[in-house]
Amino acid sequence: MNQYLLIYIKIPSLTKPFLQGKIIVGYLSLLFIALFFINLKPAQSQDSLNYNTARDGKIFNIFQFPKNQIPRIDGKTDDWDIVPQSYVYGTDLLMDTEDGNGKDIDTKDLDVKVTVGWVKGMNRLYFLYKAYDDYWDFGRFSPKGYQNDIFEIVVDGDLSGGPFIFNPIYNEEELKWASNTPSYLENHFSFSGVHAQNYHIFTPPVNNAWVLIWGNQHWIAEFPQSNYAYDYNFKHGKSGKLILEFWITPYDYAPYVGPQMAVESHLKEGKSIGLSWSILDFDGKEREGHINLSHDTRMVKDATYLCAFKLMPLEKQFLDMLHAEWSFKVFDMKNGMVSFHDESQGEINKWKWDFGDGTYSSEQHPIHKFTEKGVHKVITLTVEGPDGSSKRTRYWEIMIR
Repeated sequence: MNQYLLIYIKIPSLTKPFLQGKIIVGYLSLLFIALFFINLKPAQSQDSLNYNTARDGKIFNIFQFPKNQIPRIDGKTDDWDIVPQSYVYGTDLLMDTEDGNGKDIDTKDLDVKVTVGWVKGMNRLYFLYKAYDDYWDFGRFSPKGYQNDIFEIVVDGDLSGGPFIFNPIYNEEELKWASNTPSYLENHFSFSGVHAQNYHIFTPPVNNAWVLIWGNQHWIAEFPQSNYAYDYNFKHGKSGKLILEFWITPYDYAPYVGPQMAVESHLKEGKSIGLSWSILDFDGKEREGHINLSHDTRMVKDATYLCAFKLMPLEKQFLDMLHAEWSFKVFDMKNGMVSFHDESQGEINKWKWDFGDGTYSSEQHPIHKFTEKGVHKVITLTVEGPDGSSKRTRYWEIMIR
C-alpha cells in the first residue's frame, strides 16, 4: 500500500518544467527510491521463513508488549522484566568486521545486550541497550561527529533492502566525502536515509546530543518521532555500566521536509522488518572496534545487509483464555457491503454475529449487506468455547451513506 502512495507523491512533480539540470537528477533519485518499494522485496513472501538477508536469513524476534504494559522511557529496566531471555541478544552474536577482532570480543573490554520490543497498533520499535565498557569515551568533542562511543542502529521497516545512503545512479567518485559538491548534495537531500534510517546513538550523550542521524531527516530524532533516556554513573575515560532505553518510528518514506510528508512503516504482527546494530568502540584515541550483528559492515548504508526481525505475537501468559474482538471494512459504500474479520483470542468453536438489523451470521469472517443507510448501527460478536463465552460490541462505528 505504501509503495503506491510514495509514487503518487513523486510522479506528478516530474511533469513540471525543469529550470536546472540538477533538478532532473534530484527527481530521478526520488523515482529510484519509489522503484525500490516495488522491486526490492524479500526473497520470498512474509509468510516464508527464508529471507535474502544477513546471517543467511536467520530470523531474530521482536517481543510484543501488552498494551497495558508499554515500557516507560525512564532509563530503568523494570518494565522489561516480563521479556523472556530468548529475546535478549548479546555480545556473543556480534562480530568485528573492520578492526580485526572478528568474533574474539573481550567482554571485559566491551559487553552488550540488546532487546527489541513493539506494541501492536503502534508503529514504534522499543529498545533496551545494556552495556559495559572498560573506557567510556564521551568527553571528547569531534567535529566529525562520530568519534565517541556509539550504538548504531539501522532499520528498514518494509524489508525492501538496497542502498539507502548513496544512490547507485551516481558515480562513486562523485559521492566521496565531499558534502559541498552538487552530486553529493543532491544525493543527500533526495536519497540518504529516505527509505531506511541510520541512527548513530551516542553512549552517553555528547554535549546533550543523543544521536547523529546519517541522512537528511534530522527530525526523526525529535519527539514525538522518538524518545530516549539513559542511566549511568561514570565519568569520561572510566569503566562502568550504561542503560539506554528508547523508541523510534521506522519510515518507508522519510523526506527532508519533515513528518508531514513522511510515510510510517506499518508494523504488523507476523511481519518481518530489516534491522541491525553495530557498536563503535573508542577508548580515547582511534576506534578499537566496529562490531555488528550483521557480520557485514555494509549494513550501515545498504539495507540488503540487515538482519530479518519478526514482529512476534503476544506470549501465551499475556493472552486471555477467551476474548472476543473483531474488525471491519466497508468495501462498497454505495451498496452497503461490509466485511467482518474475527480477531478473538482463545479456543473458539462458535461465532454469532448480530448485525443490529434483525439478521445474524454464524460464520467466522462474514460479509454483510446493510440495506438501510445510517450511522447509528450497533453490531455484536459473541464467541463461545470450552472456557465460556465473550462478547464484543462496536457502537456507531459502521456508517453507511
